[in-house]
Amino acid sequence: MALSDVKVFPDAELMARNFLAEFFGSDAHLCTVLPGDPEFAELLRDKAVIRVIRIGGTWRFRRSLDEPMVDIDVWADSLASARSIANQARAAVADMAGDQRNGGLCTYSAEISGPGRRPEENPQVYRIGFTVGLLVRPA
Repeated sequence: MALSDVKVFPDAELMARNFLAEFFGSDAHLCTVLPGDPEFAELLRDKAVIRVIRIGGTWRFRRSLDEPMVDIDVWADSLASARSIANQARAAVADMAGDQRNGGLCTYSAEISGPGRRPEENPQVYRIGFTVGLLVRPA
């Protein structure tokens, strides 16, 4: 099959989530949907929560590559921890090019917006987020 014949692109959100889950291991909770309030609060007692979510993007080059924009948000119980973990995730995702998983291959990674504080309703919880652009294709 020629790449221009791609009918379904791999799930870039899942690829990035699983890439970071492998990077952090048991040191952080990775998700694409935040857990409910009681579980979220329980998780934050021991580790950071990192949500990976696709926020847009489009295909390129006659439908041969998908170019998703992915938001990565880190919640932690201190601002220092949230910043540190966000910066670790930022460095990890910068090295995602060449990673193959979940039926896809990431061919490029670039930061769109660097880490910054994002609104959070709970004043006891800190949230830092950033946005990356990826290029992925079927593996």
